Amino acid sequence: MQRRGWRYIATRVNGDDGTETLLHADVPLENVNIEDVLSGDIGLTGTISPAISGVMADDGKPLFDEWSTVLYAEADGEIRGGGILQHSGFDDNAEWRLTCVGLTGYGRGLPYTGSGYAGVEVDPLDVVRVIWSHIQSQRGGNLGLTLGTTTTGLKIGTELKQVEFDTQSGPVSFEAGPVKLNFYTTHDLMGMVDDLANEHGFDYHERHAWGADGTIKHYLDFGYPQIGRKRNDLRFVYGENIFEPPSVNRDGSIYASGTLVLGAGEGASMIHAVVEQPTREHRLRRIAIVEDASIKTTNNARKRAMSENQWRSRLESIDEIIVHDHPHAPLGAAGVGDEILLQTRDDWNTLDIWVRILAISVEPASGKVASYSVARVDRLST
Repeated sequence: MQRRGWRYIATRVNGDDGTETLLHADVPLENVNIEDVLSGDIGLTGTISPAISGVMADDGKPLFDEWSTVLYAEADGEIRGGGILQHSGFDDNAEWRLTCVGLTGYGRGLPYTGSGYAGVEVDPLDVVRVIWSHIQSQRGGNLGLTLGTTTTGLKIGTELKQVEFDTQSGPVSFEAGPVKLNFYTTHDLMGMVDDLANEHGFDYHERHAWGADGTIKHYLDFGYPQIGRKRNDLRFVYGENIFEPPSVNRDGSIYASGTLVLGAGEGASMIHAVVEQPTREHRLRRIAIVEDASIKTTNNARKRAMSENQWRSRLESIDEIIVHDHPHAPLGAAGVGDEILLQTRDDWNTLDIWVRILAISVEPASGKVASYSVARVDRLST
């Protein structure tokens, strides 16, 4: 049955079999904020009055119970966000503040407790699947989260060995080995997922949807090289769907007229390259330093330096915009990961830049307005 408007659904997660029990089909939440995040934890916050704060569920347990209750936001029959109740608190007995974190947040600070894993020539996303298989195979840890089947085509992890080779600058030596999970060093499983994503360039995104059986299904989608796409059909324009002037930052700390890249190896034999812009325009000479041990050749070091130089002379950045519903970018049309042209003109700045959506924050009570966390696309390309 399709329902118009917003409602908030409470369930209790049954960690042994990945199912949930419905506790309340229409929780009277107020001051709700729903956060959708790319390669991070989605979430939901809200408040509730004391009138219902002490209500017990049919199973005799509290309706709102940390690491047990899950709250979902639904609009027009679609699950728009939610998460596991993580924190709560009271403000002078006036209201109960609830903070929920997405299912990926369950894996943060969670240690590996198995017999050990050593991956050799494995896809980074297969390692993520190993991690979540371990999480959900433990008693009380099955969230019913289904992981996507995307792969990167990359192979990481080797038999433990010392790698040595000669370069124009001399010999390079470093230790290589398998991708490991063990109880004595792996103490943050979701943190390891983030490390893999940052190092190997894939995205992940949590979402929830109604299943054909009337229950809520949970998915962790992957994208390589990224989730989202360039949206030539949408735009963000100050004066059209942006009415609060975006805060433009000019960060001189990122400026450089050249870049020194330091790659694999040590000392004088380290892989390295320095590339400077042919002209400095009107600014002083400054050299950025990039350290990346995964760079194994001088040619790749030069390519990285040239890529860095492409954006380091452009100082302007915008981190957040408030967007109103408009035909040029109807709310809900753009998702996290999408790239959209942002145009803003005021007394100080005139910008036409492509930005990528990193997070979307919605407050249902505020009407058709959303806050977008964004980053310049050209700064995300390295």
